[in-house]
Parts: sequence; structure tokens; C-alpha cells
Amino acid sequence: MADTIHSMREFSRQVRIVLVRPRNPLNLLAAARAAANFGFDDVVVVSPYEPVWEEARAAAGAGKWLRKARRVASLPEAIEDRNWVLGTTSLARRKVAPQRMLSLDRLVARAAKSPSRNRIAILFGSEKRGLSNDDLELCHHIISIPTSQSTPSMNLGQAVAVCCYELRRWGDVRPAAENRSLSAASLGEINRLVDELGKILPSAGPSAGMPRSKENKRQVRVRQLLLRLPLTSEDVVLLLGLIRDLRWRRERTS
Repeated sequence: MADTIHSMREFSRQVRIVLVRPRNPLNLLAAARAAANFGFDDVVVVSPYEPVWEEARAAAGAGKWLRKARRVASLPEAIEDRNWVLGTTSLARRKVAPQRMLSLDRLVARAAKSPSRNRIAILFGSEKRGLSNDDLELCHHIISIPTSQSTPSMNLGQAVAVCCYELRRWGDVRPAAENRSLSAASLGEINRLVDELGKILPSAGPSAGMPRSKENKRQVRVRQLLLRLPLTSEDVVLLLGLIRDLRWRRERTS
């Protein structure tokens, strides 16, 4: 029993609940409480409306449920060290590539096949608009909760509770020992790789024959390709070295 409790505590430290631009202080508090109910206390709040943040922290119970919550200015700051980023959406008005979709009831099965992705973030958008397209572009997978088509959206606190329950099930069944040397590359490492690739590809602008909007879309597609690959941190270091060497050689001969 002690080993099981220790293993679950270790697993809970690998999971981060990220609330992006919440608009309701009671929902923010309910989401933090739901995460704590399942043993997850790494809660990060991205760019909350200041009155919402202050009211939530002043509410009854906030000292218990929000005592460890951190506020950050941007989503990349909240997830750059994560190597499995899961976005949530009702998909009511979204078009998402099928390979990026992951039904919540298949989360445990997919996680069992990806033991190297051991630093997880699950993102929840605002109650009014959800996650933006730019937010979703930073995610490895998009999670859909199988709700009724007539009422697809959920209260923020409820959505956090349902997703945390599924994550807890994975924590209960995952192998006790993991090979940490095979840890997948983090989102921050992937972003640095995308930036370096951008330096050796044709730049945007009329003289390069590529509008900036198309270049931005290309970067998004490159990032999504790299997120799908089973790259480790060591792989990224190697690729960064190769790209920088290519850039140096090209600059010498130009």
C-alpha cells in the first residue's frame, strides 16, 4: 500500500492542470478543487482577468484549493517543460486533423503506449470561448469528452474533474518503474528546433516569394510534425547541432 501511495504521489507531480484565461472566479476555484480531489496540485493559471484572479483568491476555501496555483503571462511559459500537451475542446466549431484527436475514454490506452511522455499538461480554455486555435497548435493531442451532441460543452470544474479522473486511472495502472533516460522532448525543445529550422529556410516577404502568413502556417505544420515524432531530448540536441552546422557552412560559402 505504501509503495502504491508513493507511486501515485510521484505520478501526480508529473501532471499539470493549465487553466487558460478563465473568466469566472467560482469556476476557477471549482477547477482547482477538482484537480486536488484527484491528487493533482500543480495548477497554472494563464493570463486570468485580474478581477477574476483576485476574487477567486479571496473566496472561501481559496487558501486550500489555490494555495499552490501559479499565475503566468502566456501559455508557452506554462507548458514549455511539458512533453505531452493535451488540449480540450468540445469540437463544436473546430476542424482538427484526425491524427491529433484523442477521445478521453482512450486516454489510458494511448498513455500506456507512450511511457516516455512523462511530463503532462492538460489545457482548459475559458468558459466563453474555450482554447483558441493558436493554443491548440501547441498541443500534441486534442481531447474530446464524449458528451451529448445536444449539450456538448461542460462547466469548467466538471471538465477538469472528468479529465483528472481519467489521468488518475492511468496513474493507478502504469508500470511502477519508468526509464527516464527515454523521456520525450519537451515542447520548449521542439519550439527551439522549429526556430532553428526557420533560420535555414527561405525567409518570409515579397523578395522571398512567400507571404508571412504562409510561412507561419508552414512553421505550425513543422511543429505538429515534430510533436508527432518520438523525439527525445538527446535527439533534439543532435538535430540542433546539425542545423547550426549547416547554417554555419552555408554562411561561409555565401
